[in-house]
Amino acid sequence: MKSLLFSVVAMVSLATNVAAAPAFLYDCDLQGTDQAHGWITPKMAFVVEKQGEVKVVDGVVLHFNKAPLATKVLRNDDKRMILRWVVTNAKADSGRTFNNFRYRASISKSSGKVEVTAIPAHFDTGVRATGVCKKRTK
Repeated sequence: MKSLLFSVVAMVSLATNVAAAPAFLYDCDLQGTDQAHGWITPKMAFVVEKQGEVKVVDGVVLHFNKAPLATKVLRNDDKRMILRWVVTNAKADSGRTFNNFRYRASISKSSGKVEVTAIPAHFDTGVRATGVCKKRTK
């Protein structure tokens, strides 16, 4: 699964724009995803492009968006990178549709620890998972 996700990210990045090849990738393994009811997957990757733009790819993004999704970089300094993105028109197994499912990831640059939260629009709480990201250049 890890090599498949990395291959998908690499192929999509190359196919979209050779000049915007990723500067590096955060390859993340998350725990506690069983409590997230499928809204946060055990594998997640963040493609950090040379110009500072970041795209996220995981099972949820690929299922509903069919391609990596651009994030909004809320913070990117020496200590931490905080990202936000929205998955639109997400549909649960129960049939319930969520117009906007808001995601946030916080990655510690020194330890690689990551925390991901996902909250449906108009809800006060959502789901959460934590894990570790490895920085990869190949």
